[in-house]
Amino acid sequence: MKNVLIIGASGLVGSYLYRLISPECNTVGTFQNYPLDDSVYLDITSIDAVRKIIDETQPDFVFLPAALTNVDFCEENKEACFKINIEAVKNIALILKDKKAKLIYFSTDFIFNGQNGPYGEEDLPAPLGVYGQSKLEAEKAVRENLVDYLIIRTTCIYGWEPQEKNFVVNLIKKNRVGSLVEVASDQITTPTYAGSLAALSWKLAKAGKEGIYNITGSTVISRLDFAFLVAKVFSLNRDLIVGVTTEQLKRRARRPLNGGLKIAKVEKEFGIGISGAEQGLLEMKKEKHG
Repeated sequence: MKNVLIIGASGLVGSYLYRLISPECNTVGTFQNYPLDDSVYLDITSIDAVRKIIDETQPDFVFLPAALTNVDFCEENKEACFKINIEAVKNIALILKDKKAKLIYFSTDFIFNGQNGPYGEEDLPAPLGVYGQSKLEAEKAVRENLVDYLIIRTTCIYGWEPQEKNFVVNLIKKNRVGSLVEVASDQITTPTYAGSLAALSWKLAKAGKEGIYNITGSTVISRLDFAFLVAKVFSLNRDLIVGVTTEQLKRRARRPLNGGLKIAKVEKEFGIGISGAEQGLLEMKKEKHG
């Protein structure tokens, strides 16, 4: 039986990975701020702590979804962002350099400027802000220090999570208490169901794939239209969803407007399609309601 270490198992992606892989492998999940049943506390910025857990678990696969993902916070706290999103990733890569483990690192479409999306694996990155820059630098650290790695680029991830931070859960929660939610009408993305992301990431890892792969939902859609789709699937009040421009939202960090990712590479290599936005939302709904 394989040994798997999931660094950041209490987050959205990590929790889906943990539930999926645990029945199949000896799986250890870590958390930093949000404890998860059977998980182990880990400060990923401590190289000694990371080395200790890797030595103890002797993993065949190390999944690394842990990151500082609040784009506006990163813009205003560059040092904290770089410490977690770059330095910690580089340290993990350096520790794994002489190990047998494969690293599966999760990145983002925020490494692109959003002028010509959706983007393929070979397109040239040009991040607009601190968060995108940090993830691009982390990718570089992985590529430069490891041979056996997978970089999974994804975006607009949704699903059930204890922290209730992702776009869909947040929208459902606010809508059901009658709160008005403003959503960008000019940001194009490819929403990704966390369950599908976890399943395909695990499939790629087990198949021995290496390099960079995009894994997102197959639907290219504006955030506003995606919000309306959420309203349809979860029977929300559509009138409480208001479309505005990104400029009107007055966020601290710039967003890629024509973003999202192309998934032709993974579809071709595996001969499978990836669920679209509506199908992913229905799968998410089924999780909780059967």
